[in-house]
Amino acid sequence: MDFMPLIPFLGVSVPESLIIYYMVLAITGKKEYRLFIIMLSLLTSLFSYIIRSMPMVFGTHSILQIILMIIFLILFLKLPWRAAVAVIILVSIILGFIEGIFVPFLAWSLSFEIEQVISDPWLRILFTLPHLLFLAGLIRVINKHQWRLPLIIRLIEGNNSVLGGTKGQSLSQTCLLALCLVQALMFVLLKISFYIYTSGVYPSLTLDTLVQISGLVLLVAALATIFVASYLLNITEREARLTTELRHIKEMHGLNLRLQVERHDFYNHLAAVYGYLKAGHYMQAEAYMQNLYKTIGRIESLLKLEPPELAALLSVKQEEAKVGGIDFHWKVDIESKDLPLSPEDLAHLVGNLLDNALEAAKVNCAPRVDVSIESSVMGLVLKVSNNGNQIPHNIRNNLFNAGYTTKDTSRHSGLGLYIIKQIIDRNNGRLELKEPENYSGVEFKMHIPWSN
Repeated sequence: MDFMPLIPFLGVSVPESLIIYYMVLAITGKKEYRLFIIMLSLLTSLFSYIIRSMPMVFGTHSILQIILMIIFLILFLKLPWRAAVAVIILVSIILGFIEGIFVPFLAWSLSFEIEQVISDPWLRILFTLPHLLFLAGLIRVINKHQWRLPLIIRLIEGNNSVLGGTKGQSLSQTCLLALCLVQALMFVLLKISFYIYTSGVYPSLTLDTLVQISGLVLLVAALATIFVASYLLNITEREARLTTELRHIKEMHGLNLRLQVERHDFYNHLAAVYGYLKAGHYMQAEAYMQNLYKTIGRIESLLKLEPPELAALLSVKQEEAKVGGIDFHWKVDIESKDLPLSPEDLAHLVGNLLDNALEAAKVNCAPRVDVSIESSVMGLVLKVSNNGNQIPHNIRNNLFNAGYTTKDTSRHSGLGLYIIKQIIDRNNGRLELKEPENYSGVEFKMHIPWSN
């Protein structure tokens, strides 16, 4: 057991408790009277002294003290239990980590053995002060800059008003935070337990028990890491998909706005033609009408396309290509309104491929992008090609991995081609990367079969 006389123990425990509670206040953004925090720290230290006086394996008293402080946060600071658990574990990890760095370093620099520091109550007080002062400075910085953890704030408020989202998302994020914090706390406690075992200062678990616990913690940590990676990948993919859908909605809005503008200008066009005819400028009137007919013909061809999401997408990409000086050609031959995949998936495929093609074609002095969508009794064939640089064979296998990109990572997530591959696999399709027939470059060809 970790027993010290009461006065020296309070000299170590009360400052530690003060730092813990002030760090809790800093993280949660709560305000309390200084005298109240001092009294709460003294009460915590007295309970801790009683716990540490009991005969038990070293480490058990630390867990009991954490539970005690969680109860105090719920009773006296009125924190919800989820927030109390999360913030106490977080603060305990920070305290244990900083103490694990400062105390051994000071012992080494002052030529003290750790056993001497632990056995001498007054040395423990002196060796505790530096890392507590460091944490006090950290608390001051947190308060000055008002750094807050959004998920902790959400747990405190007990609703989704801070970050939005559903109750299920909030629960998932809470579980994720708790999982990470518990893992970190377990590693800190194991490190302390192994040190106590080797030093022999206090009674501890046997080496065999510590090894078994360590193996279990490592196994749980590995599984938890896989879970966290999968969760974050799903979140990132969902965000990328929502971004694409938002872009498609904006493109539909752009097409509708364009139609409204053309409709609004119809009378202006008539007035211009009438003016040319009235003045006898028949050649100018004919040229004006031909240009107007081409514009109306393009819009009419887009309006006839099914699904309308595809029409909006091609309209916007056509304008983007025009602004970028890219020779853009598209051909859509869909025999019926039925498709082997959803309109949203088709828009995802075409949109992501066109984004890549338009950017890749810019390296050519005469950039060109072609899109071909055809349906038949076999299914849907989609081809998007450009005359940009060819893709080296050594990176083609990595193109469709999540997060992989050859572009600027600050502007590109590397999820476009990954989403494309997911859609194709989900619809039992086939993807082929080849060179276009009419020029040098890159062509993505996809075949989506009918589901039945």
